[in-house]
Amino acid sequence: MKKTSNRLRSLCAALAALVLAVILTVPAFAVEGGFTDLYYRMNDSANVLTEDEDNELEDALEELSLRQSFDVTIATIESLESVDYTSMEEYADDLYDFCQFGYGADRDGVLLLVSVGDRKWHISTCGYGITAFTDAGIQYLGEQMTPDMADGDYAAAFRTFVQWSDAYIDAARSGHPYDVKNLPREPLSPMYLFLALGIGLVLAWVIVGVMKSRLRSVAFQQNAASYVREGSMNLTNSRELFLYRDVHRTERVEEKDSDSSGGSSTHTSSSGTTHGGGGGSF
Repeated sequence: MKKTSNRLRSLCAALAALVLAVILTVPAFAVEGGFTDLYYRMNDSANVLTEDEDNELEDALEELSLRQSFDVTIATIESLESVDYTSMEEYADDLYDFCQFGYGADRDGVLLLVSVGDRKWHISTCGYGITAFTDAGIQYLGEQMTPDMADGDYAAAFRTFVQWSDAYIDAARSGHPYDVKNLPREPLSPMYLFLALGIGLVLAWVIVGVMKSRLRSVAFQQNAASYVREGSMNLTNSRELFLYRDVHRTERVEEKDSDSSGGSSTHTSSSGTTHGGGGGSF
C-alpha cells in the first residue's frame, strides 16, 4: 500500500485528536506563529502518483514551505462526487480551512486541488497567498500545468506547480507579483533568432536584386543638369506656406476595463475565512 494511504489515515487520526483537543479547550494543535503540525502537504487521495513520486513531492513541498514561511500544498481527489461536493472552489477552501493549512496568524499559503475524474483543477489562496497568486497569475500557472495533466503525467504537473510557486512568492515579496501586466515571459530559443536573421538576409538580397535590375539603363553622370529638360520648368502659381504651427493637445483619459485591472478577487468560505483563487479544466 502506498505511503499516501497511511498518510491519510494519520491525517484522519490527527484531525480526530484535534476535535478532541478543541472539546477539551486545549489549544495544542498549532505552533505559535508558524505552521500547524498535524498534516502532510502532498495528499494523493486519487492515487495518481507512485510512492517515489509522492515522497519526492512531499519533500519538495516541505522544503519550499519551510524556506519561504509560506504553506504550499497539493491534494487530489477521484471526483467531486466522491467527496460529496459540487464546487471545486468550495471543496478547496473547506479543505484548506479544515486541515488548518497556512503559515502564521493570516494562514499564508496556497493549495492546488485536482479532481481527476472531473478533469478539473482549482487553486485556493489565503493570507499573503492572495497577494502572491493573482487571478491572472493563477490562470498563467494553470496553462503551465494542464498539458501534463491532460497527458496523465500528474507528477510533472505538480513539479511545475512547486517550481512556479517558489517564483511567485519571490516576485510578490520583491514588490512585483505576477499579474496582468507582469506575467513571466519565456525566453526565445536561439533557433528562432537564427531563423529570423536568415529570413531577413534572404529578403534583403531579393529586394536589392530587384532594385538593381531596374537601374541597368542609367549611366553615370557628372552632375544633375542632364536630367532637366530645357524649358520644362514654368512657374504658373505661387502661395505662402506656414512651416510651423503651435498645437495644444489635451490627453484623453480612457476608462480601464475592470477585467484588465489585475489583482486578486476574493470570497468568503463556509468557515468565514477570506480566500482568493481560480481554476479550470484539462
